Amino acid sequence: MALWAIADLHLSLARPDRRERHAARWRDHAAKIETQWREAVGRDDLVLLPGDLSMARNHRDVQPDLAWIDRLPGTKVLSAGNHDAWWNGAEAIRPMLRRSMLAVGGDAVAIGGVVVCGTLGAPSPDPDSEPDPSKSAASDRELARLDEALEHAGRLRTAGEPLYVLWHYPPFDQHRRPGPCVGRFEDAGVTACVYGHIHIQGQWSMAVQGDVRGVRYHCVAADAIGFRPLRLDRPAVVSRR
Repeated sequence: MALWAIADLHLSLARPDRRERHAARWRDHAAKIETQWREAVGRDDLVLLPGDLSMARNHRDVQPDLAWIDRLPGTKVLSAGNHDAWWNGAEAIRPMLRRSMLAVGGDAVAIGGVVVCGTLGAPSPDPDSEPDPSKSAASDRELARLDEALEHAGRLRTAGEPLYVLWHYPPFDQHRRPGPCVGRFEDAGVTACVYGHIHIQGQWSMAVQGDVRGVRYHCVAADAIGFRPLRLDRPAVVSRR
C-alpha cells in the first residue's frame, strides 16, 4: 500500500463553477486531477484528502462530487475544509459516503497499518494583530476537536503505527511561526501533518515542509502540487526552518 495526499479538489459537478476565474492553472482542473491520480494511485493505496473537497452547499449537490471521488483508485480518508459547506459533521456524512471513503472529524481511523485523524482546523493566529473574539472561539473549538482526535488516535496505535493528521489550514503562520496545533502534534508523536488551503503561488515557497522537531509537514493544496497526489511514504526533505 502506498500513501498519498491531495487537498482542495474544489469539485462542483452539480453546479459547475469555472475556477479558472481565480487563475488560469485551474482550467479543467478536475480532469487534470483525475488523469494524474489514475496514473499514480493504485487500487490498494490510501489517499488522504484534507478538506475543500466540494463547493456543494448541501447533501444533494455533493453527490456527483462524491461519486467522482469514489470512482478513482484507492481508499480515501476525508476531512473538512472551510469551503465544505455540505459537511455538517463526520457522523452526519458517513452514511452517504461510498464504499471507498472514510471520514474523520475530531476522531480517528486505523487502516492499512496507519492511523489517520483530523479535523477542519483553524488559521494560525497572528500575534501582531488585534485579537478577534469570534476567531479565537473558533480556534479553541478546533483545537479541542484536535485533542479529541489525537486521543482517539492514541488508543488505536496499539503497535506504534504511523499517525497522520489532516488539518486543512497551514499549521505555521506566514512568518513560519508555529500555531498552537504544532505543540500538540509533537506531544502526540504525530508522524506527519497534511494540509492545504493556500493558493497564492508566492506563499507556497514559504509553507513549512519536511521534518520539524520530529513531525513531517506536507502542503498538498492541489494547485501547489501540480494537481497530482503527493506520495507521502518516502523519505522526507529536511525543512530549513
